[in-house]
Amino acid sequence: MKGPLSVLTAVLLIAAASSQDASDYLLTGYSNPMSSSLAHQFFNLAATQNYLPSNGTQLMIQGYETRDDEEDLCQRDINRIRDGLNNLEEWAMEFPDTWGRLPIGLFWGHTISMGQYEECVAAESTYGTELRGQYCLASLNITTFYQKIKKRGHENPTARISYKQTDPQVFELGICVPKTCSATQTNDLLKTVISHFYGDDVVNLTQTMVTETRCKYDAPIELRGIDIFAIIFFSLIIFFMIAASVYDYVQTRNGAEKKPLFLAFSVLHNAPKIFTVKKVNNPNVIHCLNGLRCFSMMWVVFGHGYMTFYDLPHINKNKFYTWVETPYSMLVQNGSLCVDTFFFMSGLLMCWGAFRELERTKGKLNIPMMYFHRYIRLTPVVAVVVLYIMSLYKYSGEGPMWFKLGTQDKRCEDTWWATLLYVQNYAFPYSICISQSWYLAVDTQLYFLSPLFLIPLWKWGKKALVPIVIFLILCLGCTFATFMYNDFTLFRVQDDHVDLRQRLTYYPTHTRIPTWLIGVIFGYFLFTKNRGRQIKMSKPVVLAGWFVAFGTMLACMWGPYWRILPDTPDSPLIEGAFFEPLSRTSWALAIGWIVWACYNGHGGLVNDFLSWGFFTGFSRLTYCMYVIHRIVQLVNAARLQTDTHFSNYDAVLRWWHDFGITLTASIFATLAFEAPILGIEKAIFGGNKKPAAKKPTPGELARSAPVATPTPTAAVVEQEPEKKPVEEITADITPAPTPASVENPSNA
Repeated sequence: MKGPLSVLTAVLLIAAASSQDASDYLLTGYSNPMSSSLAHQFFNLAATQNYLPSNGTQLMIQGYETRDDEEDLCQRDINRIRDGLNNLEEWAMEFPDTWGRLPIGLFWGHTISMGQYEECVAAESTYGTELRGQYCLASLNITTFYQKIKKRGHENPTARISYKQTDPQVFELGICVPKTCSATQTNDLLKTVISHFYGDDVVNLTQTMVTETRCKYDAPIELRGIDIFAIIFFSLIIFFMIAASVYDYVQTRNGAEKKPLFLAFSVLHNAPKIFTVKKVNNPNVIHCLNGLRCFSMMWVVFGHGYMTFYDLPHINKNKFYTWVETPYSMLVQNGSLCVDTFFFMSGLLMCWGAFRELERTKGKLNIPMMYFHRYIRLTPVVAVVVLYIMSLYKYSGEGPMWFKLGTQDKRCEDTWWATLLYVQNYAFPYSICISQSWYLAVDTQLYFLSPLFLIPLWKWGKKALVPIVIFLILCLGCTFATFMYNDFTLFRVQDDHVDLRQRLTYYPTHTRIPTWLIGVIFGYFLFTKNRGRQIKMSKPVVLAGWFVAFGTMLACMWGPYWRILPDTPDSPLIEGAFFEPLSRTSWALAIGWIVWACYNGHGGLVNDFLSWGFFTGFSRLTYCMYVIHRIVQLVNAARLQTDTHFSNYDAVLRWWHDFGITLTASIFATLAFEAPILGIEKAIFGGNKKPAAKKPTPGELARSAPVATPTPTAAVVEQEPEKKPVEEITADITPAPTPASVENPSNA
C-alpha cells in the first residue's frame, strides 16, 4: 500500500479507507462511490482471496457454490454478498453501508464509529436459505499508531491542557457480516483484510478484534424461566392494583366498610398519601428535612448522571480533561457530600425515633421487631429492581452501546443475594448488583448497630457521649490511615486506583460512621433539650452561625479547587488524607446548623423554602427514586446508537431526561410496592396511636414558659416518611404506622 503512513493509518482507523487502485477510478463510470470503502473491500477481498480463515484453519475458496458444511456457510454468504455488490443489488449494499464510517474528532477522543446497527440486523436476502445480517463491534488496538504520532506540546508543554489524558488504546468499529459467520471467523477475516491493505504496523493484529459477546443478530426471543416469572409477577401486581382500586371505589360508592388488607394495593387509597400535603404544627416534625432530602436526591441523580454521561460516544470526549479543571466540575467531583447529608439525617432520625419509642415504652426497645420492620419496609422495592435486572433488563435495549453499558445483569448473576441481605459493600464491592445500593447496605448495617449507641445514650445521657466521641475519632483516624497507607490522592480523578479507593474508603460502613454519629448526637440534644420549645438567640449570633455554616459548606465543595488547576503542584498525600474524613464531618455539622436553626425559628427564607409543601410530597418518592434512578440512567445511555457531544448543557438536558423518567417510574413503584407493604403491615400489626402535642409557636412561647420535655406520648406522624435514602420525622395523614426506622423502631 503506497502513500504517507499518517494518511493510511488514519484511513484505516476511521474505516473509510480505499486501496490505491480503487481510488484511481473512484469517480469514473467503472465503479460506484462505495467500491473503495473498507467495508466494500472486506467482502471483495474475503470472496476473492486464495484463503478464507475458518476456526483457526485456512480453507481454499472454491467460488460461488453451496456447501453443506456449517463452517463454510460464512464463505458462501460472503460470496453472495460480493456478487450482489457487483450487481448493485440493494440488499447486498446494505451490508457495507452499515459499517462504521469516518469519525469526527479522532484526536479529540472520538474513538468509536458505530455504523448503523438497526440497518445491519435487518439486512437480509433469500437464496433458498435465509441470509441475515449480524452486527459486531470490533476493537482495533491502535497503540502502535499513537506511539508514532508527534504530539502537540513537546516543544511547549503549556500549549495544551492534558490533565490525566492518555493515548487511546482501542478504536471501536461497527461492522456487518452474515450471521453465519462466527466471531472467530469474522475476527480472522478482518485481520486478513487489514493486513492486506495496511500491513502489520498500524493495528496490533495479535489481539482479538471480534468476540461473541459483542456480536448480535436478529433472533427470536427465547424467554427464560426467570423472565416468565417476572412477567407473571408484574402482571399480578397490576391486577391487584386494579382489583383493589375497583373494590375501594365500589365500597366508597356504597358507603360500606372497607377491609384494610383489601385496600393495600388500591391506587385510590394510596395516591392521596403521596400527593396530599397537610401542614402541621407538631414538635415531632422537622419540616426542613423534606427540602434537604429532595435537593440531596436531585444532587445524587445529577452526579450519577455525569458518571454515565462520560461513558457516552462523545465526538469531543477529550473535553473532559479540561472540564475537570473548571469550578463547575466541583459539583460533581465533590458531589459525594450529598451522601453525608443522608447519613447525618439518618442518624438524627434514628435517635429521635428510638427515643420516642423508649419514652413511650418506659425504656424498653423491642430490637427483634425493630429489625424485622426495617427489613420488610426496605426490601420489596430493592427485590423488585433486582428481579427486573436479572430478567427483563436484557430486553430493554440493544445496539453498540448496549455491549458496553448494558451489562448490569451480569453483575447480578452472583451478587443478588448480597444485595437482599445488605452486605454487598463488603461481600462484592467491585460488582454490586444495584450499584448505588451500597448506601442501603451501610445504612442498614448502622441501623442494626444503633442499639449499641442509643441504649447507653438513653440510660446515661451525656456520660455516654464520651466513648461515642472517642469511637467517632477513631473511625476518622481509620480513614486517614487508609489514605496514607494506600497513597490515595485528594481528587478521585487523580487517583490511579479508584476502584480500590472506593472499596476501602467509600463503601465501608466504618468510614461512614462518623457522619452518622454526628447525626445521632445532634438528634440526642435536639430531642432532650430542644423538642417542644424554640431556643432564642440574638440576631448577630444567628447571622454568625449561618455565615460559618455556609462558609464551611463552600470550603468543603470548592476549597480544594485550586489544587486541580494545571499550573498548581499536586497536593501532598497528607492533605487528601485529612480532607476526606474532615470534609465529611464538617459538612454534617453545617447541615446540623441548618436543621437546628430552621427548627428553632431562625431559618427565615431558607426554612420557608425547605419546608415548602411541594417538597413534602416529593420526599415521599425519594426512596424509590434512589433505588431506581441508576437503572434508568444506564438503560437510557446503553440504548444510544448515535454520537453525542460533551458539554454541561447537554449533561443537564440528559439529567432532566433521566430525572423525569425516574420520577414517573418511582410514582408507579411507590403505588405498586412501597405503599402496599405499608398497608399490609398496618392490616397485620395495627397502628392505633395517640396524637402528639402541637409544637408551640413563638407567640405562645412568649406567653408561657418553654417546656424542655413534653409529656410522653405515643407518636403519630403527620406525613408519610420515606425510609431511604434518608428517613424523616414527618407526619402521616393517615393512621397507618410509619416505617420502623423512622418512628417506632420496636413497634409491633
